[in-house]
Amino acid sequence: MSNDNEELTSTSQQAADWWVAMQKVTPAPDEKREFVDWLIRGPERVEASLRLARAHTAISRADMPWPTMSADELVREALASPVDSVVPFRLSSPRKHEETRRAQTLRWAAAVAASLVVAAGLLWWPLPAHPEQYQTNVGELRSVLLADGSRVTLNTASKIEVRLGTDHRSVKLLQGEALFEVSHDPLRPFEVDAGTVVVRAVGTAFDIDRRATRIAVTMTEGQADMIALNPGAVKLPTLFARDRLIIEQGGATALEHEVNTSETTAWLQHQLVFHHRPLGDIAGEFNRYNAAHIEVRGASLRSQEMTGTFRANDVASFVAVLSGMPGVQVVADGAGGYIVTAQAAAASMDHHHG
Repeated sequence: MSNDNEELTSTSQQAADWWVAMQKVTPAPDEKREFVDWLIRGPERVEASLRLARAHTAISRADMPWPTMSADELVREALASPVDSVVPFRLSSPRKHEETRRAQTLRWAAAVAASLVVAAGLLWWPLPAHPEQYQTNVGELRSVLLADGSRVTLNTASKIEVRLGTDHRSVKLLQGEALFEVSHDPLRPFEVDAGTVVVRAVGTAFDIDRRATRIAVTMTEGQADMIALNPGAVKLPTLFARDRLIIEQGGATALEHEVNTSETTAWLQHQLVFHHRPLGDIAGEFNRYNAAHIEVRGASLRSQEMTGTFRANDVASFVAVLSGMPGVQVVADGAGGYIVTAQAAAASMDHHHG
């Protein structure tokens, strides 16, 4: 199937889901706002919604005399009919004065039947044998628009696998960090497997940062359920906007509220924001984004805290700040990186090597 057809199928499916949701007696105000937000994101969405509305109006007419032919016969008629008589959904045909009422009725029924058959065929189209994979290199950011309308933005050195099915949407965050902006679809939950936890939502936004020893899930809007994958793990809470759940390698968890989400996602603007963070941690963050690594030696120096905002790829500015700190010495490591030590330790090392 071509990319154009994939995009059309995705938009049509979303339009159908929204049509069902909006047929409620009293749709929730939030749901209405989400529908409008979805609708105004592209003219193809308006077209798909209008196409559904026209089809619904056509087949719901009180004076519509449905034929007694079987579905198989209708499909055969549809396939045998000229293309221009099957695809459009028009309330009146330019040729209606030339056709008998039975022929008009048959044509409408054939169009509806053919459309339903095509939709069903697309809906049950077999999933690819392998999931789609997306990844970034060190220092690279990448934004991916999925077929369901969701967007995933990958941070540096990150990798995901995506499977979109007829009744589910699943992603595996294999490494790194990603921001997930999930399109609203109550019929297909969106699940992200981060190794020890699954984040399940139907329409929201959240950041997952997967490290070697911990996983951090930060909700930027909406809410999502947390599902622990480790046997015997404690039940995890539902997260709401500005909540963060940290899961340590040993299973310990910490729940934070009123998190500054703009700082959490500052990496989208290639920024690193630190508040009273140990120098060892800050150096580790810079090392995630750059091939030139910074090594801070000495437990006391590594634990010294700093506050500041830096460009993720601007190692030189961070090194300049370190060089200006009293009692700190920075030297090149000969491989493009830097070694940071306390001056007393550096003097001791020089004496030893001398």
